[in-house]
Order: sequence, then structure tokens, then C-alpha cells
Amino acid sequence: MKFMLTFTIPSDKEQRNEAIARFQKTGGQPPQGAKLLGRWTQLDMSKVYVLVESDDPKALAGFAVDWSDLLEVETAPVMEDQELSDVLKRVGK
Repeated sequence: MKFMLTFTIPSDKEQRNEAIARFQKTGGQPPQGAKLLGRWTQLDMSKVYVLVESDDPKALAGFAVDWSDLLEVETAPVMEDQELSDVLKRVGK
């Protein structure tokens, strides 16, 4: 299953710089059990969106916990348009 994790970068300069340093050191890679599919950063540096695939909720929880001391983390299950289209076709019948 795919999940979009949204990391909110704090406006506090010290905390933001600590998050940047951690990212540069670790590469921000998800833990074993979660596959990174893509990552995007808002141009104003306020949020980072990370798309991962995983069947392991513990891996996702661990990823969130690893960053929750510096960033606010939200996790949402997502699906691609084709998958949604298949669902919508069933609903329309």
C-alpha cells in the first residue's frame, strides 16, 4: 500500500537547521520495510512530501517517530488515479 507522509518544517531557525543537518547526514531514507517512491519539498521549505510503499505499519510508525522530535508528521494512505477509477466504476453501477 502507498502512503504520503507530510513533514512540516518548523519556522524556528534552530530546529529547522537541526532537521536539515539530520537529513543531510541520513539522506532521510525510510526504514527497512518501507520503500521510498518519491520526495518533494515545497519551495518555501515549509513542508516535505514523501511517498512510500509498505505493508508494514510498524515501519511507517518508526519513520514518523524518527523525525517527530523535530518535525510534525502526518501519514495518509493514498492510491493512484487508475486504482481510484476502478473503485469509482464499481460505485457508478
